[in-house]
Amino acid sequence: MMNRKERIIYQSGLIGEKLSLTLLNKEFNYGPGIGRADNYCVIKDWIVVFEMEFSQRHPEMNVMKVWPYLEANPEKKIFLVQHLIDEKSVSPNRIKLCHWMANKIKEQLKDRFNYTLIINDCSEGSLTSIKDHLTTLEII
Repeated sequence: MMNRKERIIYQSGLIGEKLSLTLLNKEFNYGPGIGRADNYCVIKDWIVVFEMEFSQRHPEMNVMKVWPYLEANPEKKIFLVQHLIDEKSVSPNRIKLCHWMANKIKEQLKDRFNYTLIINDCSEGSLTSIKDHLTTLEII
């Protein structure tokens, strides 16, 4: 049985591989008092961050912590990929709040933040959508 860190690396690695991304397989530190993200890679001037939610009861917090980091680092850009592995562990209201928070951040920070949410299995359709989004932004 894999521990939490191994599961994060495995799950995010599956997505990264299908998107042709080479993940660093370590946490991204947003800074003191903000927190960390599960895995990431840096492509061009974008930080592509992965949050793998196995049993997170407040996934909106993993969206929200991007905001103070970007406010403090105006030269940085983040593309957040959040994967709710088991939708049943999260209230539908929390999922709506993830989208709402991401839209507010994007509205405020314009071209410096993008977000995608994968719910349950990572389907080919989800991967194609993410890849198209990354391509449109000229990240890949």
